[in-house]
This record gives sequence, C-alpha cells and structure tokens, in this order.
Amino acid sequence: MKKVRKSWIWLVKLGIGAGLLLWLVEKVDWLLVLEKMVNISPIFVVLYVVFQLAGNLISAKKWQTIAAHKHQKLTFTLQEGFFAYLTGAFINNFLPSTLGGDAYRGLWLAQKTGAKAASLSTVGFDRFIGLLTNALLAVFCSFPLWQYFFVDTAFRITLFLLIVFLLGDLFITYAYFQPWFHRLLEWLPFRIRRLIQEVIGFTKKGIWTVGSLYALLFAFVGIALSNWTLFHALGSPISFPIFLSVIFLVTIISSVPLSINNIGIKEWAYITFFSLVGVSPEVAVTAALLSRFLQMLISFIAVPQYLRFRTTNTSKGE
Repeated sequence: MKKVRKSWIWLVKLGIGAGLLLWLVEKVDWLLVLEKMVNISPIFVVLYVVFQLAGNLISAKKWQTIAAHKHQKLTFTLQEGFFAYLTGAFINNFLPSTLGGDAYRGLWLAQKTGAKAASLSTVGFDRFIGLLTNALLAVFCSFPLWQYFFVDTAFRITLFLLIVFLLGDLFITYAYFQPWFHRLLEWLPFRIRRLIQEVIGFTKKGIWTVGSLYALLFAFVGIALSNWTLFHALGSPISFPIFLSVIFLVTIISSVPLSINNIGIKEWAYITFFSLVGVSPEVAVTAALLSRFLQMLISFIAVPQYLRFRTTNTSKGE
C-alpha cells in the first residue's frame, strides 16, 4: 500500500511538472532566453556565487547556534555545518532519493553525536524558523503590490495562505501554554510525539531571537542580494525595494514540493510574480534557470562529504 501511494505521488508530481513545462514552452520566447544567456555579465554571476556561499555560511552558523542551544552535546564546527548544508543541497538537486537534504543533515548530526531525536529536531526547528521568517518578509515586503490582491489570483491565494500560516503559528504558540495541548500530544505515536516535544523544547531555550536574526541575515544575503545580482547580470536593473516585494513570495512558492525536484514550479513562480513589477517572462525564466544551474554547480563542492557519508552508511549496513 505504501509503495502504491508513493507511485501515485510520483505520477502526480510528474504530471504537474510536465504541465508547467508545456506552459513554459508556450509562454516564453526561447530565442530571447538564449540571447539573454549569451549576454550574461560574468561579474554579476561571480557576485551571485559569492552571496550564495555567504548565505550557506550564515545558515550553517544559524544551525550551529540552534544545536548548541538545544544541547551541549550537539556541537560541530562552522566548516562542518557549511559542508553539511552544501551536501544537503547536492542531494536535493541531483539525486532521485527519498533521503532529502534536511534528512541528511539530521542523520549526519545524529551519527556524529548519537542523539537522533535531538539532532532531527534541530533541523526541524532550523527549517521552521527560516520558513517563518520568509513568510513574514513575503507578507510585509509585498505591501506595495497589495493593489493586485483582488486582481491577480496567484498573488491573492499565496498571500492568503501565508497569512493563514502565520495566524496558525500564533495559535500553536497560544496552545502550547494550555494544558489540553499537552494532553492532546499523548494521543500521538511515541516517535512523532517525541520529535514534536523536542522541537517545542526550543521555546524554553530562548533561541528564537538569535535564530530569527540569522534567518533575516540569510534572507537578505542568500536570497535577496544574490538573486538581485542575477537580474543585473541579465541587463535588468530592477530597483532593490521593488525586488524585495516579490523575491520572498517567489522563494516560498519555489520550495513547494509539487513536482519532481520542483521543476516548473520555480520557473512558473518567477514568471507569474515578477510580471507584477514589469519583468518580462524571458528575463524572469532566465533568472530562474540560471539560479537553478548555479546552485547545482555550487553544490558540487560537497561531493566528497556526500561520498564519505555514503561509504560510512554502507559499511554500517554490512
């Protein structure tokens, strides 16, 4: 039954990806895309890579800080965290595996420390605080575009879902301090309950402020500045405030796992939302494809660490 469900999920994702690719073929003038690719400014491409690496370093520091607050046993160097992040990106971009980048980081830390639940909870909290920060930025930075709320369907639905998510987080925060919430947890399976309790435990650690600051710094460097340079590389010098009104919306939509490796989702999001600020489909899709390619290229740095991880797991399996 589980295999059948996975097969259906895979087929649905394949269908969504194929449909979006057909939409892209009809929507975009690919000769103009080729022209944009040929005339890319290499200086801005280098800047993009620098900002991406800096963003990974900031993310590694955030995760390291979160892990240290969770338990003194969960320690690793900034270099180790940096390569763990890159290895996760490598897995997400290249391998048709169910492991996933976040799962890899959790298992890597669990192997290093021997604390599986606590290690996985650091990754879960790290991911959540990043998502929450991006959602807040997406809502508040998009204020200049709210004139499109009743005009553009994609913008309206995305903004509505983000607001629901933020209100839901406030409700869960309220529920955490109510006795009935902890009684409700007792009905869940032990492993799920333990993982939830581990994540909730961060509330008592006072890590929210520091984690949020690192998440904001990453959003500014690893998302906003890095992607802004790509538009300059393509000869589209969009102003930074206007760029901020769109990029966080695009980033969140691009991470939704509705297709295999999110193929088509990211490109659709770039075209749909950047059109609200006057960017042509050709420039938007070129930026999306270029960022996808460069991120894959950067993740190759982590190949040696991934191979060591695979070798270690294979040896233990034997």
